[in-house]
Amino acid sequence: MEETTEITIDRLDPEGKARRKEPVVREVPFTIFLNGKELATLLCTPSGLNHLAAGFLLSEGLIHKKEDIKRMVLNEKGWYIQVSVNEGATHQQALSPGRLISSGCAGVTSFYRSVDARETTPIDSPLQMSREQVLTLMKEFQQKSSLYRETGGVHSCALATPEKIKVFAEDIGRHNAVDKVFGECLLQDILTQDKILLTSGRITSEILIKTAKRQVPIIISPSAPTDLTTGLAQKLRLTVIGFVRGKRMNVYAATDRVT
Repeated sequence: MEETTEITIDRLDPEGKARRKEPVVREVPFTIFLNGKELATLLCTPSGLNHLAAGFLLSEGLIHKKEDIKRMVLNEKGWYIQVSVNEGATHQQALSPGRLISSGCAGVTSFYRSVDARETTPIDSPLQMSREQVLTLMKEFQQKSSLYRETGGVHSCALATPEKIKVFAEDIGRHNAVDKVFGECLLQDILTQDKILLTSGRITSEILIKTAKRQVPIIISPSAPTDLTTGLAQKLRLTVIGFVRGKRMNVYAATDRVT
């Protein structure tokens, strides 16, 4: 599915004005139906939609393992997916049906209740990485962000070992990009507990909790965390590395994992 489209624009610069064609990223409303009922509509980039649906359900606590999913039927003409899950897999109180999830950073609704933070267990992982490995991973991460380089309109997310990126996704929403990565891991039986999450956006508490729920011990970003993020990261023993730019970085929590 094409992720970009071309439009005609006016380019203004010190030399004057010029008409030209410019690629822009596509945005579609993607509706998830769960056991025949409309659950949510995500504003997203039209790629990896199976992964997005699985990752969203996983992040929201509506499924817990791959075997909870009985069937997924994607309709790319109507931009919706029908997901059937086993009875008892979902918590009916977790979501209000039919809500709209914005592609914007602020969102339209709250992704998490306070119980999410309380129920997430601290991460006990021996994983460590060197400063040089962090810088090398970030360089590979930025090189993979082809849609961002083309349009400047998406966020990126990846799951990696200290040596190499294993799963990569881009989307107009950073939450969507994270869910696409974790959804692919779920459907492809890729373990997350011994891996590292890279995200192009700021590290909010919502992103941190998504990461902690999958027991990922390290999260890396070229951007900043929030104070709530760093406080939760200390309690959950999740290493937060931000402002990875050039040869510098800040380690905000669980600093012993960076040698």
